[in-house]
Amino acid sequence: MKNSNWLRGLVEQVVVFLLRPRHLGVALITASSFVLVSLGSGFDIKAKGLAGVVDVLEFSTGQGLTGHLLSAVTYLMCATWLAGLVMVVMTYWRERQDGDARRVLVVELRGLVDTSDRPLLGSLPRTLPGQRHDCSVNVRPYLSINPPQVEEALDELMHIRRQLRQVRGDTSRANVTVVAGGVMHVPLQFYVGTLLDDEGAVLLYDWERTEKRWKALNEADDDSRFNITGLEDVADAKEVVLAVSASYKVAMTDIAVTFADLPVVHLARENPLPNALWSEANQAALTQQFLQTLGFLANRGAKTVHLVLAAPATLCIRFGMAYDHRNMPELRCYQRDAGQLPPYPWSVRMPKDGQSVQYLPTPISTLAPAAA
Repeated sequence: MKNSNWLRGLVEQVVVFLLRPRHLGVALITASSFVLVSLGSGFDIKAKGLAGVVDVLEFSTGQGLTGHLLSAVTYLMCATWLAGLVMVVMTYWRERQDGDARRVLVVELRGLVDTSDRPLLGSLPRTLPGQRHDCSVNVRPYLSINPPQVEEALDELMHIRRQLRQVRGDTSRANVTVVAGGVMHVPLQFYVGTLLDDEGAVLLYDWERTEKRWKALNEADDDSRFNITGLEDVADAKEVVLAVSASYKVAMTDIAVTFADLPVVHLARENPLPNALWSEANQAALTQQFLQTLGFLANRGAKTVHLVLAAPATLCIRFGMAYDHRNMPELRCYQRDAGQLPPYPWSVRMPKDGQSVQYLPTPISTLAPAAA
């Protein structure tokens, strides 16, 4: 079984390699093969030799070409075919060597859903070159209990950056790809994004909830963007609530209960649905809108942004990667629990100005008077 899987994987790699466009070696093989097949429909080949060793090949045809001309064309096409084959083999071998120099660091975040039976490491396509290293982080023991031990989970996640750099070693960053994905509390996903920001090329995978598998962001952009409301109410407020409805509609009533008298800026897709944002281009455009909104709030003098985020894991991580703690307000990302009072009982304050990441319970003093 292992041998058959290895052989099937090798065949898949070779087929993908051969079918790539704009490869000169493949073009030479294709063209010369076509000519040889065309010439082969109606001519005779005679070999002169001794003891089975061929000395001369002679070609003749009834199609009007002389024997010498036909022989010259045939020899030329054979040489072209062999040259193309050599180019393909050399390119394939060079890319295999490059693949040995490359590294793929796989960061699977195990928090709320047990994905150990379908690890992200084993779900990556064979076309992704490089030595693969498992850098998964399991914080389920801290998050699956009540109440969740968020501080312990943060301590565990804090080591991601060091782990990646240890595995990467002295390998050039250009030869390293980080693959990340996972299912855990939204504030922790955002925090992981801040840790991955400086780690070079990052590919994000999400957990496909209906099919129970890892899926890449490879669908077409549906052109859905955020409708932004509430910017006109910010004025010179030092604290602002930034609500993002990407995969669900945020609960505005819960926001009103938790954050008394704070202005609310709302970024909302027209029809947010779960398990739907599978476009890299779409997520990049939404992240740009998020980033520009944070920049607007910074320009208006906001010092603290209370982020209420309803989004898939990949977008949460991407937002965290985009957050610039040097030039943007302090950001606290909140976790929702509809059965508690307040409905947003805790947050994670992102690192800024020398302050480390911190778990912050929501104080009761922030509640609206009617709910306190």
